[in-house]
Amino acid sequence: MFSDRNYKSKSATRWSAGNYAVPSIILINTLFFLIQQISVTSPASYSYSSITYYFALIPYFIKQFEAWRLFTYMFLHGGFFHLLVNMWGVYIFGSMLEQSMGSKNFLLLYFASGLFAGIFWTLFNWNSPAVCVGASGALFGVMVAAAMLFPNMMIMLLIPPIPLKLKTFAIIYALIETFSAFLGFEANVAHLAHIGGLIAGYVVIRFLYPNKTYDILKPLKTKLHIRQGKGFSEKASKSWTVTTSPRKKLDEILDKISRSGINSLTEEEIAILKRTRESIRAQK
Repeated sequence: MFSDRNYKSKSATRWSAGNYAVPSIILINTLFFLIQQISVTSPASYSYSSITYYFALIPYFIKQFEAWRLFTYMFLHGGFFHLLVNMWGVYIFGSMLEQSMGSKNFLLLYFASGLFAGIFWTLFNWNSPAVCVGASGALFGVMVAAAMLFPNMMIMLLIPPIPLKLKTFAIIYALIETFSAFLGFEANVAHLAHIGGLIAGYVVIRFLYPNKTYDILKPLKTKLHIRQGKGFSEKASKSWTVTTSPRKKLDEILDKISRSGINSLTEEEIAILKRTRESIRAQK
């Protein structure tokens, strides 16, 4: 799906001494998966292992007040590939986050995302016999948090092999999961848990770092602002432009260049770049 290519820092995804959260999560999930493979068949008419029967997220048992399932389900997986993809994602995104946030804050993010993902999925499957397992909800929270702390970090997709900014990758994935959930694609995939994890990750990272994160909802907010602004007078439009901070405007211009090239700039944006260059020269 993606590789850990990073064009800014070669050590961004290496484990450092003192960072215990990511390796511990991977180890515990692997151990639980091995136990799943050797445990006996579950009681009653269920066709999965007994550990899955007692610890998976099953709405019927949540109604029986077995609330621990909202936590334990994220350590179980439906197969080796399911485990591999989730733990690879935890390694890629979790390693860079843990180095930046510290192990305690990372664990808060991870388990809050997984817990809310389970709650969100359960609410939409309250009367369903469906079973939910896997760390995907927690992983999606970690992914969106990484995109908000390192929005311009580049990653290389494996299929197709193209580079993407982390913020772009997260937005695309969020849209795919939303459409998949409400259009009924891949019914055996817990898309609603993924969406719940995304929501929780966004809230937690905004709470922990309110002024140091890229708002991944910014493109949506910008479109809404433009739509609401249709019919505004030219005077109002100029007033809005003046109140936009120079630094923010410059960042937007640089982002536009990275997306569409310098030829996509307007005359006003080119003038801003020239003024910035002249200002830097004057300070030398």
